[in-house]
Amino acid sequence: MNIFKMLFGAKAAAAPANQSLPATPSDQSSLADELDHYSGYQRQAALERCAALERTDLLPLVVVRLNDWVPAVRHAARATMQRLLPLTPVPQLLQLLPNILRLREMGRSDHADWLQHFERAILELLNVQDLLNGVGGKNVHVARSCFYMLHQHGLSEPVQYIGMALATRGDTVLATQALRLCASAAPDVQTALYLKAMSSPFGRIRTSAFLSLTQAPGGQDMHALAQASLLDAQASVRYLAIACLQAKGEDARISYRAVLANPASNTQAIRVSLLALGSLRAPEDLELIRAFTQAKLPSVRLTAYNAWLKMAPSDKDVIALQAADDAAPGMQRFAWLMVSRQGAFIPFATLRPLLEARGEHDLLLRYASANKWHWLSTIAHLAMAHAPHRPSLTCLQRELLCWIRDAQRSTAEPDAQQHHLLSQECAQAALRALLTVQDEHYSTLLTHELARHQLTPAGTPQH
Repeated sequence: MNIFKMLFGAKAAAAPANQSLPATPSDQSSLADELDHYSGYQRQAALERCAALERTDLLPLVVVRLNDWVPAVRHAARATMQRLLPLTPVPQLLQLLPNILRLREMGRSDHADWLQHFERAILELLNVQDLLNGVGGKNVHVARSCFYMLHQHGLSEPVQYIGMALATRGDTVLATQALRLCASAAPDVQTALYLKAMSSPFGRIRTSAFLSLTQAPGGQDMHALAQASLLDAQASVRYLAIACLQAKGEDARISYRAVLANPASNTQAIRVSLLALGSLRAPEDLELIRAFTQAKLPSVRLTAYNAWLKMAPSDKDVIALQAADDAAPGMQRFAWLMVSRQGAFIPFATLRPLLEARGEHDLLLRYASANKWHWLSTIAHLAMAHAPHRPSLTCLQRELLCWIRDAQRSTAEPDAQQHHLLSQECAQAALRALLTVQDEHYSTLLTHELARHQLTPAGTPQH
């Protein structure tokens, strides 16, 4: 068998050029499948039928064939595109644009000449307003393609489509492309565009725009802009604004303290002001920051703890203990991060009743696991508690198995209180009750570890 026939199938007889192909039911149902057929001859014939039947609904599949591995299929796809594009509604053309322009990145064939022809053809079908609407639309890929067409072909005023791209709320890539083009605009236009970028939802864009405004000619009133940027949600924008005011001899702390002293200030402004004061690390602001750890809103209290930590890292133990005593959501995670990442210390004897009273047993076990005997004592204590006041037995069993596996890694000895608890028969019975018949090996290891540290019930002979 001829290998080409095996790979591509037998070539179908071509219809005369002046003969129209009927839209038979089989054509309507099978064209989509034939466009993805393994045979290049079949794909080519399907493309020709798409053109003859004016199947604009299949254009997304035709676009795929523009980069087909068979040259004849690629040529047929281009011819089909040329036939169907004038019949395609504007919204559908905009949706096709990204996939077609993506051919610039394909290496199977050099599409450059054809893409130039395509772009000229598409501009005859789409007007400037259509492309501007695409830039402002919700589809980010369409927006990028329309932006490219407007810039590449010099359509519309740059300030118009660059400004629209800077204001986009869903695509940082497009906003970054637009920001780069600002530098090539006239000085007076530059300032307007950078000011437009200051309203971008992306902090990176606002930061770059602020920095560019400080270097751009045109006498922009940076004092007013810096004052307005002191409460920006992006820290890098705030730092630039603070530096700008400091260069003019002004202390940004005055503005932040005024926000915190104003009862009408909103939550976002209060939180930003606390973080900014914490970053500036002026000792005289510490009492004000600490006062907000007693604020009504948990989000404000949590921000105040973070600002306090920034200003006085040496107070981490006090901060962690105070946060651990706060029952609001998020505070316990903050306290745990302080202990696990910042190295803060909270006495376990202080922490245990706080967490146990709130029923936060998982967090209690997490804290306890840092100390071998705190961990086992906590497991035994919870195992002896009544059901409503303890975690599930499955959880306790998992913790005990982990403890047994890790027991050999530490040579620490239990203190007097732990020794007293773990030497009791009821405590050891509660621990063994967590182990199933399948855990017999672990039960033996537990007995050995307890005996090694003289943790045997009274009256039990020690060997």
